[in-house]
Amino acid sequence: NDMIFEKENNLFEEWINEHNNNGEPDFCCDGLFYNKNFSQDELLSIAKRKIVFFMKEPNNQPNQDYRNWFNEIEPKGVFFKFILSWLKTLSKVSVNDSNIMPLVPQIFPQDLPLILVNAKKTSGGTAANDEEVYNYANTYRKFIRRQMDIYSPNIILCGGGSVQLDEKRQKRIVLMQKIIMCLIYPEIEFEPMENNYIWYSAEKKMVLINSWHPSSRKAKEEKYNELIESFRDFIKLNVFDL
Repeated sequence: NDMIFEKENNLFEEWINEHNNNGEPDFCCDGLFYNKNFSQDELLSIAKRKIVFFMKEPNNQPNQDYRNWFNEIEPKGVFFKFILSWLKTLSKVSVNDSNIMPLVPQIFPQDLPLILVNAKKTSGGTAANDEEVYNYANTYRKFIRRQMDIYSPNIILCGGGSVQLDEKRQKRIVLMQKIIMCLIYPEIEFEPMENNYIWYSAEKKMVLINSWHPSSRKAKEEKYNELIESFRDFIKLNVFDL
C-alpha cells in the first residue's frame, strides 16, 4: 500500500469521528487520485511542481470517494476539463514557451499526481454557500492543514468563490484563497504579483493561484490563458526554483 493513502485514510478516520460528534450529515474523501499505473508516493515524490486544487465542496456526492473517480467513471464536463488542463500546463510550462498549450482532452494524466482537496467535506447542492464553506473550513482548519501537509504542495490553485478584499494588501481575492491565507496557513506571508493571479512566499517556496472556479462562466481567455501567462511570468522572475 502507498503511504500517502494510509496517511489520508488515518486522517479521515479521525476527521469522520469528529464529524459524527458534530452531527455532520456525510463525509466525502478526496486528495490524491488513484493512478493504477504508478505508485502514488512515487508520482508525488518525483513531481517538481506539487499542485493541489483547493475547491469548495463536492456537489451532490454524499459519502463518495473522489480518489477513485477515474477508476469507476470518466468524469465529464467543464470542471475536469479545466482541472486537467491546469494540471498539465502548470506542471510543464517553462519560461521559454512562447505559446500557451491548448486545453487538453479529459484524459486522466498517467504521469502527473492529481490532488483535489475540498475545503468542505460534506456534500452540497449545485451551488455552494460560501458562508457555509468558510464556517466549515474554520471549524475543521486543523484537519485541512494536516491533509495539506501530507502533500507538501508548492502550488495551490484556489478555485473560486465570492470575491473578498484582502485588507492588508488592498487586493481582491477569491474565497478559497482567503481560506488558505487566513485559516490554513496563517503564519505565512504571501506577496501578490501585480496581475493578482499569483501570490507567493519566497521564504516557503510556495505559490497561490487566485483562480476562477473551473466551472465558472468566465471566458477561457481569463480562466486559462491569462492564468497560465501569469504563472509563466512568475517563473521568469526566478524568485525560487520551481
